[in-house]
Amino acid sequence: MHKQSLLSGFPEGPHKIGVALRILEKDDWVTYFVGGNNYYSHRKDDLNGRRFALSSLMANGHVRVCDLEREPLLIPHRTLMNWLTQYRTDGPSSFYRTIDHSLPRVMTPEKSAECAGLLAAGLSPAEVARRASIKETTLNKARQRKAIPRLPEDVCDDSKKSGSTKTERSHADAEAANGLGTACTRADERVATAMGLAECATARFESGCDIHMAGLLAGLPALCASGLLSGLGKYHKLPKGFYSALHILLTLGFMALGRIRRPEGLRHIPPGEFGKVIGLDRVPEVRTLREKISTMAATGNPDAWMQELSKTWMLSRIARTLRIPGQKMIF
Repeated sequence: MHKQSLLSGFPEGPHKIGVALRILEKDDWVTYFVGGNNYYSHRKDDLNGRRFALSSLMANGHVRVCDLEREPLLIPHRTLMNWLTQYRTDGPSSFYRTIDHSLPRVMTPEKSAECAGLLAAGLSPAEVARRASIKETTLNKARQRKAIPRLPEDVCDDSKKSGSTKTERSHADAEAANGLGTACTRADERVATAMGLAECATARFESGCDIHMAGLLAGLPALCASGLLSGLGKYHKLPKGFYSALHILLTLGFMALGRIRRPEGLRHIPPGEFGKVIGLDRVPEVRTLREKISTMAATGNPDAWMQELSKTWMLSRIARTLRIPGQKMIF
């Protein structure tokens, strides 16, 4: 069938878009003409009307997407495709739908009451957020704006916390940057080891709240059982310094448990927080950690350590397979 051509009877001053579309802007109104017919009109400041009009024109084949990308409109291709998808999926009314922001979307009164009860039961904010199926940041913001009532039994109240908070530790770590470096809060031990008055720093664990990656300590028995520390003093040794071979091995073991593949990954973790996990004020910086690893490899005997570990693992595996625990075998 022959397609009938549209007549070109337009008012003066319209912009020609493609073959059939003309857009006229006059007296604060925008009018869309298809052929000789007035297709749709809206005020210049009506952005929803503009999106609806152009989406409708594209969906009905009156104008191509590439035509709207050119002058004078210069609308990005992705934006046009999003409008077209919204028109086809949600319908024309979706362009005029209003969203009520008067109430929070997540922290409803029921959710706030649930979180208040969990906090009063003595759970940490992270655990409360997990059980309530919300983000911890959402919970903290709700507590700051007092959307969650603070009950007297709430152990997460700042006045009843035992140990340092994450905010307190962050401030202390930042203040230490003016001295020996970020999170270098054990200045006395660092000076003592630098002057040769001590072999190394002493691993000392302190009480704290919400320590980042503290859950890695649950894997410490497994690291010890695997033989991670079996080579200390025999195959691994370091000269006097703040970080001992024990600290380096613990750092590497916890990095493996935390899926940190390279020392550079430590740059994305607060050094003071990770330091609390190994019992120090901070973990070694990337350059220091690499230097310590190189020193341990050069002064120790890592090949013999690996052979001993391999033999131990093989014996343990064979003993478990044969169900004869503790049996020694000679190779």
